[in-house]
Formats: sequence, structure tokens, C-alpha cells
Amino acid sequence: MVVGFVMKIVSELVHEVGGHGLFVLLFRGEITGLYISALWPYDFSRIVWSFPNGVSSAQMVWVYAGGILVCLCASFLAQAFLFLKKRMPWYFALTLFWFGFWTFVNATGYLLIGGLAPFGDIEKLIALGVLTSMLSFFIGIITFSIGFFALSWILRKILVKMLLPKKASFGVNIFWLIIPLLVVVMLANPERGLHVAYLPLSFIPVLLSFVIEYFLVLPKQGADTNPDNIAEEQGYD
Repeated sequence: MVVGFVMKIVSELVHEVGGHGLFVLLFRGEITGLYISALWPYDFSRIVWSFPNGVSSAQMVWVYAGGILVCLCASFLAQAFLFLKKRMPWYFALTLFWFGFWTFVNATGYLLIGGLAPFGDIEKLIALGVLTSMLSFFIGIITFSIGFFALSWILRKILVKMLLPKKASFGVNIFWLIIPLLVVVMLANPERGLHVAYLPLSFIPVLLSFVIEYFLVLPKQGADTNPDNIAEEQGYD
């Protein structure tokens, strides 16, 4: 839990400093303020910048999109490393998993929620004409789907080393309850402008995880651990 909270703060730094701040400095701007919120997503982090020599609209697109792009790159790099790495201490794997998860949620959350009720970076990108609400939501759905399956597989791999397969699958299901919890936290702040009708949508990852774990993963693991029983049932010697 502590590692998860720390990685949440780190993901905010990645978004604000490694994303927005990086492009501000690349385009010769100045960072004049930084606020990292420990209460995200109830309260958003923010970075303040200025461009003494001016900046073009095209450059501002990169500045506003930088947080989302850098978070997505960081998340998928972490996921790829965890996916491909055969052996790794569980505490390092768990830390990297939390980092991959929070940077993933940070980016896809902007895309999905920004597509429903434009705010923050997405609102700015829509105003600049490079995004629409529908396109933002569509990109969010694609990226979230990819990350959902990858992170579920990674978490299951971590938990199976410590728990029985059924408990590991249950752990994956419980983990995805964090999405509706985050939405509830956002709804608690009226300034977010998020409609309560969107809350049921946040349970889709939990339901999808339940179907995958109990109707696909666990039956397959049972078949793999009892090949003789399966062969016998199918009439093979």
C-alpha cells in the first residue's frame, strides 16, 4: 500500500515534470511553479510555465499533450519490462507494477474522462483543434484495453508466486476495484464536473476481469495441471 501511494506521487511527477515540463524546456520556456497533489484525483497536480519569447500553436500542442504521452510511454515500457523479464525479486516487480499502473491510469484517465467531459489537458487540446471528445474517448478505450490485459497478466504472475491460483485470480479482481474507487474520489469534488451516471461504467474492468479470471484463466490452469484427466475425458490414452 505504501509503495502504491509513493508510485502514485511519482506518476504525477512524471506527468507534470517529465511530460509538460520537458516540452516547456525544449521550446525554451520557463517553469515558474509546480504543485504535486497527494490527493489526486480529488485534487489535480499542476505545473506553471511561461514563454518569454513566445510559442507557436504547434508547440503548445506538444506541451499540453506531453503529460499524457510521456506517461503512456513510461507505463508501456514498465509493462514490457515486466512482461518479458523472467526472474525478478517480487518487491521490485511490485514497485515497477505500481509505477506502470499509475502512469497508465494517469494518461488513460485523461483520455477517457476528457472524452466524456472535457477538462484539463484534453480541453486544451480540443480547443487547439487536434482532438475531439469522441477521438479522445476512442484513443482512451484502445490504450486502456491494451494496458488492462497486460497489467492483469503481470499482476497475476506476481501473485501466483505467493498465492494459490484461485486466490491470485481473486486478487486481480479485487485490484481493479481501484478504478471505481478513483471515480468516486473524483465525484466527491464538484469542480471536476463528472456526472454520477458515469460511475457504473467504472465497474466494467472489474466485471471483465471476473469473466477472464474465472471462465478463461482458472479453467485453463486446471486443464494444464491435470492433462491426464482431460485426455481421459476426451477418450485419449
